[in-house]
Amino acid sequence: MHHAAWLLAPLTLIGVLTSSAVPKLGKGATLRKIIRNLDLPDWILPEPLARAIPGIELALAVGLLAPWVPLFAVAAGASLVLMLVYWTLIARGLTLHPRPSCGCFGQAGDHQISGRTLVRNTLLVSAAFAALALALSGRSVWSLVLGASSGDWLWLGLAALACVVTGLVLGGVSTTPWRANSTSAAPEHAQPARSPKAADSADDDYVRIPTPNVLLHDPESGPVTLPELAATRAQLLVFVNCYCASTSEAAAAIEAWQGRLGLVDVHLVFSVALAPWADNRPTPPGTLVDHAGLTWAALGLTPESPTAVLLGADGYLAGGPVSGTEAVKDFVDDIEESLRELPELAEVADSPR
Repeated sequence: MHHAAWLLAPLTLIGVLTSSAVPKLGKGATLRKIIRNLDLPDWILPEPLARAIPGIELALAVGLLAPWVPLFAVAAGASLVLMLVYWTLIARGLTLHPRPSCGCFGQAGDHQISGRTLVRNTLLVSAAFAALALALSGRSVWSLVLGASSGDWLWLGLAALACVVTGLVLGGVSTTPWRANSTSAAPEHAQPARSPKAADSADDDYVRIPTPNVLLHDPESGPVTLPELAATRAQLLVFVNCYCASTSEAAAAIEAWQGRLGLVDVHLVFSVALAPWADNRPTPPGTLVDHAGLTWAALGLTPESPTAVLLGADGYLAGGPVSGTEAVKDFVDDIEESLRELPELAEVADSPR
């Protein structure tokens, strides 16, 4: 057996840790939301640790490249612990019903949870075990590289090529294509907008665009297009694509937001099939259904849930989309402030077209 084969384990971990860390830089809140959406207490991931995780992953990647065996061994052991933690979180997600398979975890990587995810993480745990075994044998990445023969390099190069090709082929596969391709599926006019407060700035380049003529379903009255929905009143649509903690938080806030915004109707919009809540709570009044996520795609929304957009009563988008629990809360604050400071907006919201 080629000794160079052992290189694949630490090199795989280095690639995974680096690609995992970069999108998570500065997104500690998103990482803590993962814990909440797995129905785990916040103390499991304190805020300082959440902020430090991307840096820890990068440090482990650098440590796995260290030429000194003791440092390589520490990095390999810590990588094994981290991979076991991630494996446990994935296994936890598989026990939840409905299973998290959405963008509620934010955009720090792909957070769909499935049996395939657990298999992937099992392989990563195995790679970490192999890296630690390599370190305990007194070798490191550099000792293998320096001792590799020409035959080893040919074998290793072909193995690396196979890994790259497999990643490129399988990396584009999605179990929810409507969500993964939401940007490309959106019409040309579905460009990111801003909040009403930001749009009011004189030097802002915000351009209001027509409300797309796409359908939502009202469980009580049937299908309705977005222009029909906003024909006489402005509408704040809060889209969700799962039944995780972020959805529960948004659902619990809908009635309060409706009370604060007055003349603006607020709707929770499920881009997944309606299902009973785990605690049998009722869905908020005015809940709508976005069949197969088609309206989500048409609006060009990001995968993160919840995400919100404001429809004006004049046939144009009035703000958004914004994504993430905190961003949606800030969006509601902006709308409330705009209505309070600019009474004419409230008049437009309640006037017939």
